[in-house]
Amino acid sequence: MNRTLKMIVAVLGTAGAPAARVADAQQVEVPRIGALGKLSGLEGLASLGDLASLKSLASLESLGSLESLGTLESLGSLKSLASLKSNAAFEQLASSRDLASLQGLGALRSLASLPEVLSFGDLGDIDGYLLSRDDHGRGISRRLPPASWNPQDPADSLWREARAAVSDGDYRAAARLFARLVDRYPRSDYAGDALYWQAWSIYKNGQENGHTRGALDNALAALDRQAEDYPNARTRNDARDLRTRVRSAQAGIGNGIAARDIRDSAALLAKGSCRGDDDDVRIAALQGLMQMDAESALPILRQVLAKRDACSVELRKQAVFMVSQKRGEESSRILLEVARTDPSGDVRADAIQWLGQSRSDIAIPALDSILNSGSDNDVREKAIFALSQQRDPSAGQVIRRFVENERMPDDLRANGIFWLGQRRDGASAEYLRQLYSRTRSEQLHESIIQAISQSKSSDASKWLFDIASDRDQPIESRKNALFWASQQHQIDFAQLSAFYDNAKGQGDLQEHVIWLLSQRREAEATDKLIDIAQHDPDKERRKNAIFWLGQKKDPRALKFLSDLISR
Repeated sequence: MNRTLKMIVAVLGTAGAPAARVADAQQVEVPRIGALGKLSGLEGLASLGDLASLKSLASLESLGSLESLGTLESLGSLKSLASLKSNAAFEQLASSRDLASLQGLGALRSLASLPEVLSFGDLGDIDGYLLSRDDHGRGISRRLPPASWNPQDPADSLWREARAAVSDGDYRAAARLFARLVDRYPRSDYAGDALYWQAWSIYKNGQENGHTRGALDNALAALDRQAEDYPNARTRNDARDLRTRVRSAQAGIGNGIAARDIRDSAALLAKGSCRGDDDDVRIAALQGLMQMDAESALPILRQVLAKRDACSVELRKQAVFMVSQKRGEESSRILLEVARTDPSGDVRADAIQWLGQSRSDIAIPALDSILNSGSDNDVREKAIFALSQQRDPSAGQVIRRFVENERMPDDLRANGIFWLGQRRDGASAEYLRQLYSRTRSEQLHESIIQAISQSKSSDASKWLFDIASDRDQPIESRKNALFWASQQHQIDFAQLSAFYDNAKGQGDLQEHVIWLLSQRREAEATDKLIDIAQHDPDKERRKNAIFWLGQKKDPRALKFLSDLISR
């Protein structure tokens, strides 16, 4: 991340005077915000799993370029960067299994790259969907038919009425209206797609209220009629996938022929090397098989995961997700094998993510092995996160051993420190304070300071202020500690003012304190800035204090500046 935050604002700008030029802008050193332990208003991102690629938040107000949000995995407690004023759009992302509220993300124009949200499964075509997941883990539950497209068609009004019923969640009425459309207007432009949506509405109603043999037979009949009478319907490809779901539902209520068909279709996934046109249908069949007979599905999934060709990566990722849904030692062993041997880093990362959520007895030793013996740092990063989600104290011990290992990359060790800081217990904080005194790495010092700042305790504030006051510490560590101590609002004005006075001869620190004073709301902070502007022996610091007084909405600051101008 760019460590210099350019505050391009004008002296007296907030007091009504014309803005200063960019050339007059001041620069303030802000400590690097590493892994961003807390962002106010983003609490709902707790279950998003993997957001490892949040690399483009460049326009979040005045924070400059946040280029390295490398490990915001679960974002479990992002609470304290109040200046991120556009973060409201994240508030509804409470669960990766319910994406129905992804409606406010339009304003997040600087989130240019969110390429990997591993646990979302197949979201299909987002346009025209009110997203949530069905009981097979697929994003079709609140899918909407397309808006009407031919107002001259006699079936147009019926289509709009049926679509509104789907939007309202009245699937029984929607199925009836779509069926009526086809019966009345079989030559309509809407007829072929209406058959698909009739079957879909029947299936969805069964999901919510219980499938019945007769209703599923009607859904299948609608799909068969579409295939026979409307082979060029827009939804013909979707219909093949839906047909498999309907057959899975039939198998689930005791239809033996349907169960056999589902097993045969799922088994075809293990044949061949690359994805084919029918793979989506076969995946749907495998998902159905997992629902009705997981023991029969696991051997097929093993065969899929044994593939090693590049073109089956997405297929293997889906198989990893399905394995993870079956709790137990066998599933954990499959995930561990994939995490160790799959040639794709993406597939290995998925396996580690789900292994970390398995709560299996073998999970922690397996993750320990991957973390300390692996060579793929991206995968190691996933292992650290997976360990951080484990409640067993032994997982924390694994992370501690790792961060103490000086042979490991500092970036990864810093990542482990970040997650230790998220535990917010006294033992973790004490461990991190001791680790600070034992390590010489400035990067780790920075990470430890930030991690300890997350505890919000008086002990943490005191320790941070002690580090900032220690002249034997590197200047960057002191500035970093002072910044985070001031964010906790447990450092009173008198301490900050005395710190400035005691930092004579240390210009960088005094400049940093001037900026911190400018962020305080106490009247005494304004008084201190005025005092510095009047009496500090250093001309540049006087100019800096004047600059920040110009940003204050304090009548005394305005009067001081007016008096200064009129001299």
